[in-house]
Amino acid sequence: MIKHIFKLIWNKKGANFLVLLEIFLAFLVLFAVLSFVFYNLDRLSNPLGFEIENRKYVLFGDLEEMDSLTRVQSLDLMKRSLEDLDLVEQVAFSNDVRPFGGSNYCHGNDDMGYHIEACYGVVDHNFIETNGMNIIAGRGFLEEDVTAAFEPIIPNKHFMDEFYPGQDMIDSIIQFQGEKQIIGVIEAYKYNGEFEESDNRALLLDRSEDDYVLTTAFLKLDPSADISFEEEISNTVQSVLKTSSFVIQDAPLLSKRANLETWIPMVALLSICAFLCINIALGLFGVLSYSISKRKGEVGLRRAIGASGSSIIQQFTMEIVLLASLAILAGILFAAQVPILDLIDVEDNIFYRGIIYAAIIILVVVTLCALYPSIQASRIHPATALHED
Repeated sequence: MIKHIFKLIWNKKGANFLVLLEIFLAFLVLFAVLSFVFYNLDRLSNPLGFEIENRKYVLFGDLEEMDSLTRVQSLDLMKRSLEDLDLVEQVAFSNDVRPFGGSNYCHGNDDMGYHIEACYGVVDHNFIETNGMNIIAGRGFLEEDVTAAFEPIIPNKHFMDEFYPGQDMIDSIIQFQGEKQIIGVIEAYKYNGEFEESDNRALLLDRSEDDYVLTTAFLKLDPSADISFEEEISNTVQSVLKTSSFVIQDAPLLSKRANLETWIPMVALLSICAFLCINIALGLFGVLSYSISKRKGEVGLRRAIGASGSSIIQQFTMEIVLLASLAILAGILFAAQVPILDLIDVEDNIFYRGIIYAAIIILVVVTLCALYPSIQASRIHPATALHED
């Protein structure tokens, strides 16, 4: 039967070419969109590395107008004043490389005989605990680390897996902007948002006499704190810095805004694909209905010689499914070149999933479109069909 169906497809190759082209292009579009969606969903499934609930960020800048001693005293006073507020549980500081801040400080070197690199943030000793970061090996920063013999560094798991896989590097000395001692490992730190790709990250402890690099305060609040509590935070910071040139940000709101930058194009592209599938379905439905109406004589003859209704349904359904399969096969040959030739620096399994799911969706849509016209054809009475013919 399949051989017979291929003959029918070939005999109507002129009419079928446009259907093939439509399904082929739809497959490629669906493959591209699904690969983009899978790529982002995979990133979303990886841990963020820090808590955002009940967190506020105070962006006060680098305090350039203050001398070094005044900066140190002001930051110390700010921390103590904020901690004295009833609904503030913990306070920490960092430089401009902060969650959802959009800044990156990165460093790489070959001092150990091979290349290592990571993007890093400079923080105080309370930063990890205040932001609820997960330490999976070693320990976090301590206040006495400020005067330790070696500058401490806490890289993330991705860094350790790439450069020191399977090795226990706690208390080891590495070359990263000078000699650094690994005292712990954090699970993750995707400070640009949940859709950020996991990469090498590290935390360095601020040990400088001048605290000008610390530009942001992180506050862990009691769950009962509401939006009105920001006024108390604002008054406290203003009383210490003697200026209103600072910004208070809500961490959950920053996360939502950062995520929208990815969710919006994802939803828009999926909507376009849904619209495309609907158009394909309507087009195929119309083509099949017209084709079957022109083939009533064939249907009537087959029914007259004993063909069952189910065999008529099977024939017409298989015709369009095989036609779609040819288009999908051509699409797969093109789509598979992306992972095979490594055209995009993304894991190959994302593209293969895109190929599989795009093929399944197209086949399901095509099959559903073929069923109703095929059922209608199976109900044609032989006498009526032969009489009309």
